[in-house]
This record gives sequence, structure tokens and C-alpha cells, in this order.
Amino acid sequence: MIRKLLLFLAIAAAVGVAALYLPLDFLRPSVERAMERGLGRKVEVGHVYINLFGVPGFTFEDVTIHEDPGAGIEPFAYVPSLNAGIRIPSLLRHRLVFSSLSLGDATVNVVKSDGGLWNFQLLRQENGDYQVYPPSIKIRGGRVNFKFGELKSVFYFNDADLDVTPYGKGSVEVRFGGAPSRTDRAAPDFGHFFVRANWSSSPQPHLDALVELERGSLDEIARLIDPSGFGLQGFVSLRTQLSGAPDNLDIAGELRVEDVHRWDLLSRQVSWRLPVKGTLDLERQAIQLGTTGEGQAAPFGMEFAGSDFLTHPNWEAGARFQEAPFTAFIDIARQMGAAIPEKVAADGMVSGQVKYTNTGGITGDVQVQNASVALPDAKPLRSPFAAISIHDGAMFLESAIIDVGEKESADIEGSYAVGADRGLDLRIATRGMSVGDMRSFGLASIPVLEQTAQGSWRGWARYRNGEWSGEYELQNARVSVDGLADLVRIQSASVRLNGKRAAVTHLRARAGKIAFTGDYHWEPDAVRPHRFNLTVPEADAAEIARLFAPALSREQGFFARTLRLAPSPAPRWLKARRADGTLTVDALTVNDTVVRVDKARVLWDATKLMLAGIEAHVVDADTDQATLAGDGEIGLERGSPHFKFDGKIMDVPYKSGKLDFEGTFEADGIGSQLLDTARAEGRLRGRSVSFAPDAEFRSATACFSLLGSPSGPVWKLGEIEALQGSETYSGAGVSQPDGRLVLDLTRGGKPVRFMSALFAAAQ
Repeated sequence: MIRKLLLFLAIAAAVGVAALYLPLDFLRPSVERAMERGLGRKVEVGHVYINLFGVPGFTFEDVTIHEDPGAGIEPFAYVPSLNAGIRIPSLLRHRLVFSSLSLGDATVNVVKSDGGLWNFQLLRQENGDYQVYPPSIKIRGGRVNFKFGELKSVFYFNDADLDVTPYGKGSVEVRFGGAPSRTDRAAPDFGHFFVRANWSSSPQPHLDALVELERGSLDEIARLIDPSGFGLQGFVSLRTQLSGAPDNLDIAGELRVEDVHRWDLLSRQVSWRLPVKGTLDLERQAIQLGTTGEGQAAPFGMEFAGSDFLTHPNWEAGARFQEAPFTAFIDIARQMGAAIPEKVAADGMVSGQVKYTNTGGITGDVQVQNASVALPDAKPLRSPFAAISIHDGAMFLESAIIDVGEKESADIEGSYAVGADRGLDLRIATRGMSVGDMRSFGLASIPVLEQTAQGSWRGWARYRNGEWSGEYELQNARVSVDGLADLVRIQSASVRLNGKRAAVTHLRARAGKIAFTGDYHWEPDAVRPHRFNLTVPEADAAEIARLFAPALSREQGFFARTLRLAPSPAPRWLKARRADGTLTVDALTVNDTVVRVDKARVLWDATKLMLAGIEAHVVDADTDQATLAGDGEIGLERGSPHFKFDGKIMDVPYKSGKLDFEGTFEADGIGSQLLDTARAEGRLRGRSVSFAPDAEFRSATACFSLLGSPSGPVWKLGEIEALQGSETYSGAGVSQPDGRLVLDLTRGGKPVRFMSALFAAAQ
């Protein structure tokens, strides 16, 4: 007997295993009809396998569950492999009825028809004159799409697990878990959503559900609402209870916000548990949700509303602040793109409310009390009260008094656009503020002030779209200018800014021992952006050489000169310098000679400095004035400067007469090097020159050349034509090492020699 029983079991097991692999497609029409009765819609099955283990049933492959005609034409579900359990009592009535359907990782379309019904409400089990429970449905790791008529929603659930278990007439228990996602997000990470619900359709439709959103990224969950996100850092979770009719569900639960980045001065973790209440209308897709103010205290409350959130989402979120930490808003502004340095110390409290809608953006009114902001190595900015309004995609700061340090203050107002056209518009007005304290505002430096090491200013300046404008007075300032040995000390000046352009007028300043007045203009679009007009009351040539030594000389060290290395390259500031201006010097002292420079145009192009149109004369009360006119040039390509002058020197006193020179004069180096390297050539003309006791020339002309040397300059004269009385002399001349000038002339074919000290000091 035992052997027969074992044999029967072995045969049954073999049949059961074989059934798993042997298709029974001849049963397809029967199982399709059975499933259609259970689901209330057409079903197509690819292959059929019987399953005798566990709950007797079938395994179907390539199953398509079509949609109810009232809900659309796209299939309700695509199922690669479906396991169906058989309801045994139905076999006694010669009917095949399924008790369970396991859809595996199926893709399911949840559809709301144009008539207002959801397609899952059309799932029914009918069998002639009797009705039984529909089959339980199970999905693991599937996908749930949402459709409204023929419009598919951008929202869907991924990694979805679903259990639908009927337990009474019109009653269903539902367990669901999935990751909310958007089709326009490539790699969503919104966390997981869980629902445990009981649905009853009689006597009235009623739903009781526990809804949970697991701890997820605040930024990513915000992107579920708006794909652009808000840059908010932290984590959020939700646990709520839903109860009521589908069109009026009461919501009660708890929202938890935690680990919000730097929402307090100590940068510790923050955890706020906020009780929430609201209502949900599933039929109209409308939700109202808000914090109740109960439970654990928090410095803010929130409200949330949405409509058509699965079709044409409209969202509205609001926040109420009551003495919330100001440092939190500093961090949010940085996340939204404001250029705020990381190392900012902030204090103060914020009260007010802010609202966001996906159609209108952000609006609100906020008040900041006892605010303090300090940048590294800068004085803190303090304000007892500041009002900020938000609308039209921008934040607006109403006029507020800002204390800088202990003694200075400024009136600040402005706006910051937070949309696509992000930009800061800020106006600063002060009756007196240190230039250095402008660093406290953390803005791009104000033109002219950015080169000012110290000093004070009063007036106003406006920063807009990355540029400054304004009018202010600068006093007792120190300005660093590349190429000068000393700072420029500005006693006073008026500054006008217009975008990238700057104008400095009524300038009174000093560089080293040289005082000057005038004006300066910065024209960035001009060929030579630096424009100036300067007047110098008095200056000494030696002081000018000292002051401009960094620009004039890049002398090499001992080893560089010994090894004859190439001179150091021109610095970047010199290569970039382009200037155009005029210069007047009332009294320029060169050794013992005082010269007035009536006019000179300065053209500075990188390593080439030109003095065009020079007009000057010697100031000497005892003698007639010698004059100078022409063009000068200073070459700065090499380590030492190269000087060149092309022009005329007129009425130079010489031996009781006057000399006029016209030609080119050149020299290299600075100081005593100029005499050693001097060279010149041109023509001269003399009048009433008493060259020697026996040579008093009424007029004379000659070609000249000059060559400097450590032992003294060497002069050469050629093509001399001189008149003495009625006689004409011609010939040449040359200076001697002893300081005398020897003229070898001819008169009527006879040679004549005249000798005299070249200069009066050599006589």
C-alpha cells in the first residue's frame, strides 16, 4: 500500500513538474474568458502552463489586459508572465474563476475616463445570476502610469509593489509602495511612497489610508513639483492618515524636516517635526495641506495647495517665518545664485511670509530684525530693521540704514532678480565712509575706489548688472598707480560714474613732492582709455626721475649684467597701458634752469611714451627767454629708457648772442647716463655771437652733431657760413678735450682759425 502511495506521489510530482514546461495552449480560450469575466475587459494570452504546486492555477506568458472601452484604447496592463490562482468552488459549477492574479513586474496604466470614473473602478466579476469577489491582484517591481482620457501624465511610479485584496462586497484592501518619478527627469531620486488603504463602496464610498513618504532629499522632492528645483538642501519625510469620501478626504499627520544645511549658526543638524492637516479631493485632483502650529516648536509654518497635479499641475506653497535665523536665508540666496562668499558670519531674525506658485513664481514680504553680516577681514554690517518684498521674480530691499563698524553708516536700497535674468541692483549713499569699508559689502569694487588704499568718500553709487554708476567726493585718499614709486595722495576730487566710464574732476593731489590739479577720465571703449588733463605748479627733474623710476628703469642685477642676460620683460601693466592727456608745468627745475612747459600732449602706448606738440620756455628774469618746441619720445622696451626729441630750441643765450637749434636729440639711461649717451644732429643758426675777441659774427649757420662720452661731449660743426662785418667765413669746427671749440675757416681763400671755450664755465 505504501509503495502504491509513493508511486502515486512520484507520478503526481512528475506531472506537476512537466506541466511547468509543457504549454497547454488548447486551454487559452477558456482562461482568456475566465480572466475577462474576472477583470471586466478583454484579455489576450500568449502561452498557458498549468501550475499544480501550492495553490492550483496557471502561468500565462505575454499577457495583454485590454482597457475598458469607457477608459480608452491603450491596454490596461502589459504582463510578461502572470500567475493565476484558481477559485476551487467555481470548478464545482463548471466555471473557471480566478482567485488571484500575480502580474510580476507589469506596466499598468491607471486611467481616469472623460466620464470621471477610474479604470480600476470598472474591474468587476460577473457570472450570470451570481456575483463573487474579484481576484486579488499583486505586482512586484512594476511601473504605474497615469492617464486622463488620452493624455498621459508626466508623473508615474517606478519600482511599484501593489497588493489589491477584496474582502467583502464592494470592499478592497490596498497596499502600495513605489518611487514617485517624472518622465522629464533622467535619474529621479524622490524617495519611496507607501500606502495602506481600505476601500468600501457601500453604503457610501469611503477610504481609510495611511500614507508615508520615506526620508528623501528635499531638493529632489522639490523637483518632483518643479523640474528646475529650488536649490534647497536637507531631508523631508511625511506620515499622514487619510479618511473620508474620495472627493473629501481629511488629512492629518506629521511632516518632518531635518538636516537642513546651515540653518543655524553652529551648523549642527536641525530636526523639525511639524503636525499637518488638510483635505484631498481625488476626483478633482485638489489638495490643501498646512502645518497646524502644534507639537514641536519651529520658527516657521508651511502651507501647500495643488490642483490637477496629475494632468496640468498647479502648485502653491507658502511659508510663514517667525523669528527664523537670518543665516538660513543667506544660504538659500547663495543656493539660488547670489554671489555670497562661503565664509560669511550672519546673525539676526527673519519674520514674514513667502509664497511660491509654479505659474507666478515667488511673492512675499519679509522683515529682518537686528541683522548682522560680516565678511572675512571686513567690518560687520548691522541694521536694526530691514524690509524685503518679493514679487515679479525679484527681491526688493526698501531703504534701510546700515551701520558699518562702530562709527560709519550708509543708506542702502536695491533689488535682486532670482529668475533667468539674475542680477543685483543696489544703491549705496553715505555722508562719509572709509574707502576700505566698502569691502564689507562684498561687491565688485567701485571704479577709482578699487585702486584707493585708504581715504573717505561721500555721495552715492549704484551697482546694476555688474556695473557702477554714481556721484561722490573722494577725500584724503591714497591711490596706487602702477609705474609710480609713491602712492598718489588725493586731497579732494569729484567722481562721476556711468557704467564702465568714470570721470574724476576738481582733482587736487600729490605724488611724492609733486603736487598737481586737473581731471581724469576712464573711457574703456577708446583706443587710449586713460584720459587726463593735469597742471603741475612746480616740479624738479630729479624728483620726476625718482617718482617714475619703476616705469623708466628695469635695471638688471650684477650677475645679469656680467653674464649679459636679456633684460627683464615689460610688466603686464605696462603692456596694457594706453593713455592720452595734456600736461602743463608752471616751473620745471632742471639743474639750475627753470622751464615752463606751456603745453604738451602725452600719448602712452605700452612701452612707447610720446610727448607731442611740446611748447616750453626758460623762465629767467635776467635774460631773454629761450623756447623749445617739438615732439619727444621715451622708449621703455629695454631695461633702461631711450629718450628722443625732434624739434627746435630757440633763442639760447651764447656768448652775448643767441643760438637756434633744429634737429634730433637722443640719449639713453637716467641721471648722469644721459650726458654719457647723448647724441644729436641738425642745424644751428647764430645771431650776434662774440665767439672770440677777433671773431664777432653778426650771423652764422652750420650743421652740428653731438656725441656724449664719459670724458665729455664732442661737438662737430660743418658747413659753417658766418658773417663778420662785410666778410664771409666758411669751414668746420670741432670741440677739444680741454673744453675749447676750434673753428677752421676760410676767408677769401685764406685759412683762418678761431679758438674759444665752448662754454663760459671753461673759460
